[in-house]
Amino acid sequence: MAVTKYEQNGKELWQVYVDLRSRKDRRIRVQKRIVGFDSEKHALTEEKRLFRELSEKLASLESKGIKWRDVIDRWERHHELYPTKRYARTTIEDYTSLLRNWTTPWLNRTASDLNRGDGRDIVHFAREEGKSTSFCKHLKNTINLIYRWGIEERLIVGVQESPVHGLEIEADREEKVPEILTVEEIRDLLRKAKEQQHPWYPVWVAAVFTGCRSGELQALKRSDVEIVSRTTAMEQEQLPIDKRRYGFIRVRRNWNARLKEIGPTKAGYWRTIPVSSEFYQFLIHDLKIEEKAPDDPLLPPFSDWRLGMQATILRGFCQANSLPSIKFHTLRACFATQLIGSGIPATVVMKICGWKDMKTMQRYVRLAGIDEGGATERLSFIPTEEAVMEKVVNLFQYTKRPPSGS
Repeated sequence: MAVTKYEQNGKELWQVYVDLRSRKDRRIRVQKRIVGFDSEKHALTEEKRLFRELSEKLASLESKGIKWRDVIDRWERHHELYPTKRYARTTIEDYTSLLRNWTTPWLNRTASDLNRGDGRDIVHFAREEGKSTSFCKHLKNTINLIYRWGIEERLIVGVQESPVHGLEIEADREEKVPEILTVEEIRDLLRKAKEQQHPWYPVWVAAVFTGCRSGELQALKRSDVEIVSRTTAMEQEQLPIDKRRYGFIRVRRNWNARLKEIGPTKAGYWRTIPVSSEFYQFLIHDLKIEEKAPDDPLLPPFSDWRLGMQATILRGFCQANSLPSIKFHTLRACFATQLIGSGIPATVVMKICGWKDMKTMQRYVRLAGIDEGGATERLSFIPTEEAVMEKVVNLFQYTKRPPSGS
């Protein structure tokens, strides 16, 4: 608060300036300046009135809570200071970046003032930008998550639900079929890579035989692989397929290209992947695993791989060889769908691949078509040759009728 004198056109005048900041939240601030008073007494009277006015405004702002931008910032800092298994560092970054990019009109608004109409505007904008139903649902869920946290932490007051709570997201008119390769296309990809001695050939083989994520493959060491002796491997060939055991791979770590560090797997727990007979031969003869030290990386440690260039390299190879252009993660999908399609229970595939819930698993079940297999076998509409021949008139047995009345 201040009343000061100044001179304008040779005349003495007074001005009033009031600046108030909240004690609850130092970022909440109100201020105002009024000039042109012809006497100090008049200015002092106005100062008192202005102080009351701004005090009421400050109290109103405090009762509403903080701005949406500040809610996002505080959620981010809270989870960085108090990390949990639920949110990895990259997940926190993804969520906050998503909201800062797609709720820009909200950032400087008081969070409690946001309503359902504001929520519809954000979803509509995302749709106009060509975003899919799944993206819009993810955006909605992220807003709900952080907004509810703000309510629970008493940062957002006077409301019970987020601006997008209960908002329906219209489904896409046409769902895109995910990238996937057939068995022949997988074989063609690996055959051409081997013929051309492509340096990434071992990586792609490991991906389709283990279903590991890119970062998990990078983090694998020789000590993570346990295989049987060659003598035992020969004995395994005499057993039924479901009784053979060539060894296993223990997936315990994941390379994070964004953070440039080794951390836990995406699911947060280790898992075991069985080694097949074909992959066993590859480990022995191509990777020469028996010659590696325990701490040696299982696969070639390409610098481009560390930088997250695996998808670009795979797409480039596919395009150059007239193969279906796929991303690296598609190899994981191929592994899952081929297992499901060959009759391996979805729950077993779920354990091997490291998925936490059946919702993710169902996407691959749909791709494999295992639930639909044989469903149409009971339909029988097309007539057989025998049924058709029974109705054919034998022209040689046809006799002309005598005229009527003869």
